[in-house]
Amino acid sequence: MISLASMARAYTVSGTTYTTNGSQADVQAACSAAPDNGTVKVVIPAGTYTWSGKLTINHALTLAGAAAKGVRILNNNSSSDMISATSTANGHIDIHWLHITQVANNGFGAGYAISADRVDSSKYTVMIHDCAFNNSAVFTFMVRCSANGILFWNDKFVGQGTIGGILFSCQKYGYGGWNTPDTFGTSDTTGLNNSYVENCTFRNGESSSNFDDNSRVVWRYNTMQNSGLNSHGQETSIYGARAWQIYGNSFKITSGNPNNLQAWFVVRGGTGVITANSMDNIPFKGGIQLLVYSITRGMNDGAGGVFCPLAYPAPRQTGWGWSANSNAAFGVGNDTNAGRLVGDSSPGEFGADGIGATLDPLYVWNNTGTETSSPNYVFTYTYPGDNCGHGLQIATFLKQGRDYYVNVAKPNWTPYTYPHPLHTQHSL
Repeated sequence: MISLASMARAYTVSGTTYTTNGSQADVQAACSAAPDNGTVKVVIPAGTYTWSGKLTINHALTLAGAAAKGVRILNNNSSSDMISATSTANGHIDIHWLHITQVANNGFGAGYAISADRVDSSKYTVMIHDCAFNNSAVFTFMVRCSANGILFWNDKFVGQGTIGGILFSCQKYGYGGWNTPDTFGTSDTTGLNNSYVENCTFRNGESSSNFDDNSRVVWRYNTMQNSGLNSHGQETSIYGARAWQIYGNSFKITSGNPNNLQAWFVVRGGTGVITANSMDNIPFKGGIQLLVYSITRGMNDGAGGVFCPLAYPAPRQTGWGWSANSNAAFGVGNDTNAGRLVGDSSPGEFGADGIGATLDPLYVWNNTGTETSSPNYVFTYTYPGDNCGHGLQIATFLKQGRDYYVNVAKPNWTPYTYPHPLHTQHSL
């Protein structure tokens, strides 16, 4: 008699290689059967496959196409992640040689082609490399990183004109994810305090990637074709971006600005470095846009309400960070009625968010290209209108030489090892 279990299994085992038939169910069976020790490679043979469910990977293993080209997966899942990968304390998850095209409408956060997470206390992570992602027909990001320390290299992303690429949103850390000192350059002693994106290509996405809650991202040596970068502060997100390092990239634009890029990088919170990039001029727009939206738009107070800063500095604003030795308070009133938007009944304090803020300017220097001679190479912008009604001005919150520096190198900054050591160890 043939058991149902044996009937369900189609993959074959040869040593530590599990070769599947390419169906999502069979790949799931192989991944679930693999020991959680990083020794098994689950292989998808050449072909085109439509996946409509969720593949969950929570064992240390490699998931790969049989060759660099020839494996195409159509994501027809409109309601959840197609691949949910969480590395454990026992080894890395290595994903490569997959070409994924989004076909179902999973926009507005319904799901992602790949959702990556990790056990932060471990020395292991999720590595996504030598893959191709195409969401040219759907308004969505293709990959979500729910933890810092996720790695990308040699990937290609094609967006749909507005968004595409990678969303970095690490809400799981809570306030503690933002309220810790920076991990710039070589101060990332493990190589996993920041997520790293290197040697990738992004095309056709006004916001090809978004740095959001508690994210710490190193974006280096990538090619950005008609594609910019975006970030969120606490004005619409719970915590906002923490820090970013953008260097060695090539920002290219074709005639006419086809995606209506407003800037190569829209900075809405946190701090970082921007250096050694090549930037084409964006006609009638700008290069690096600096904002503090919360002063006129209001901000998310983490409790379902919206609160307006009353004075400099605004919580988690551009050009500020966090220090364990700082006693500086954010410029927010504690009066339950002060600075409140109409209809907000939540408490007027930010609690744990109020002490430890420290001036931590962003630095822009040593970039090249026609954008660097534009009047709007680095410029500030105020959210239109004033929902808060306090009449606060962006010039009060963003001052060159205090909150940001242009053509000044960040003192004592040394970039982290390139290529990333795991990139070197797992190169194909």
